[in-house]
Amino acid sequence: MHDEPDYFDRATVPLATLLDEPSLQAELASPAPRVLATDARLAAQIRSTPVAAAIVIELDDPGQYMLPGDLLMVTGLAFSGDAEHDRDYIARLRASGVSALVFGLEPVHAEVPPTLLAACREANFPLIVLPPPIYFAAVTSIVNRALETERTRALEHMNTLARHLTEAVLQHRPAERLVERLATEPGSWAALRIGDELYLGGVVPDELALAEMFTEFDERLRRPRGAKGGASTAFTTLRTAGAEYEVAAHEATPRTSRNRSVDGNAILTIGRAPRLTRIDLTALQLAANLVGLLLQLPAAQSMAVDQLLMQLLMERHGSQLLGAERDRFARLLANSLGGGSKTAHAVIAMRDPNAAAIGDPVPAGETVASDTNWLRQLLHTPLVEHRSKQLRAFVASAPSQSELQHAGQLGWLLAVSKPHPLLELPTAMQEAEVLARAALHIGSHVDGTAPPAEASWPLGAAADPAVARAAAAQWLAPILTAETAEQRAALTSWLHQHGSWDRSARELGVHRNTVRRLVGDAQLRLGRDLDDPLERARVLLALTALAGDSPPGVPPGGSSAT
Repeated sequence: MHDEPDYFDRATVPLATLLDEPSLQAELASPAPRVLATDARLAAQIRSTPVAAAIVIELDDPGQYMLPGDLLMVTGLAFSGDAEHDRDYIARLRASGVSALVFGLEPVHAEVPPTLLAACREANFPLIVLPPPIYFAAVTSIVNRALETERTRALEHMNTLARHLTEAVLQHRPAERLVERLATEPGSWAALRIGDELYLGGVVPDELALAEMFTEFDERLRRPRGAKGGASTAFTTLRTAGAEYEVAAHEATPRTSRNRSVDGNAILTIGRAPRLTRIDLTALQLAANLVGLLLQLPAAQSMAVDQLLMQLLMERHGSQLLGAERDRFARLLANSLGGGSKTAHAVIAMRDPNAAAIGDPVPAGETVASDTNWLRQLLHTPLVEHRSKQLRAFVASAPSQSELQHAGQLGWLLAVSKPHPLLELPTAMQEAEVLARAALHIGSHVDGTAPPAEASWPLGAAADPAVARAAAAQWLAPILTAETAEQRAALTSWLHQHGSWDRSARELGVHRNTVRRLVGDAQLRLGRDLDDPLERARVLLALTALAGDSPPGVPPGGSSAT
């Protein structure tokens, strides 16, 4: 590993800008063509050599007047065929950070001095030959135009990238979104390690020894700033599968926690083949600062307070309070939920086991504490906590269809209870727990206040009576009202009589045509194909699961078919 590669604070363009310009007819004489033909990595590295300016200096030691990244143009006044002189000349250029040497043929030399060509090829130093007539002004003009275009492009790109990185931090699973956004350029990848969690973005070569890389970066970045080698950013070059990547790493631990042993220790890295750019480094530092904000200690404290508050709400029933304390408790809760509400819904969010994200370091079905951020924003509520494999919340109004759809797109299943008085939040959460188990069986959201999803009756729900009742209430909701009591009773009888219209009519005491009409109406409301034996079995299982219970909307002893 090394402290820092050759980056320039000025805008740069690749050397290929000159090599590909048809009006110059430039020839790359060094490295040797046969070497470039057999070494694709070296060829790519030469073409991507950064150029920050084009300067003409015919002195014997021009390097002392040039900055790293400058392109030197000469006609060869300083060369007389001395091999040792030419080797020293190229060594001085390289030490000064000169990007490449442009040699103009005539009026001094009809060809590149062999000793100079040999010195360049020995050092793999870029040498470009321009045929006569030589217009160095044209080279300067081409470089300046390209630099101005690059400055504008870099500014626009950095502004866009900064916006995207900031947006990523505000989204669901911000760490994953951040590394994905950081590694959108071709040939780049990013990796973020937070404690034991590893997040990857871009195409990371399988052969890279990431554990060893992070161990070395961790040691370097932990050194005191005044110590030799101590720096906020560390660099290395990694070679794998025929490609060479320049890699930079930046500490992303919150400033308030640095130089202390914390669980949130984080390192963010970015790699690119064949070399990193100044934009890469700027984006790395911005992204590292954003990760630091995510891991700030006050945020962790706030999350702990939220969890403590939720636990108190669920373990202490509001009805246990007396007199004025009950009113004050309800008023504080209403204000916390936005004011004015007299009821609340409990919401449980779980990872959909059938929608695991590729490359997600969190195991399928698991959740992490930072997941509460997106749920809090989605539901517009402060009452959210992380508990084991669930996120739990209280909201004043049930999630809208678009919010449920958004949660599903993110790979989550939501279970929503019916509205409950603010003094009965534990009861609401108990109902949501049952609905959550049903949601996992069904594989879709279960909203206790909305029509059911068009999913098949979960045969596996029969193993859990509470889940079976919750799933059945969701699945049969269109016929579980007081107005549909006759249709429900006719359908139940008809299914128990194996589809016999006559036996059902006798059992219900109505005409067989009435049974046909009522069953047809129930079928239409449910949207189920009752000619399918398996579908009839599912409907019967669902009705059986609800036997003895008062369906939602139907008071005990409600009307029935006669």
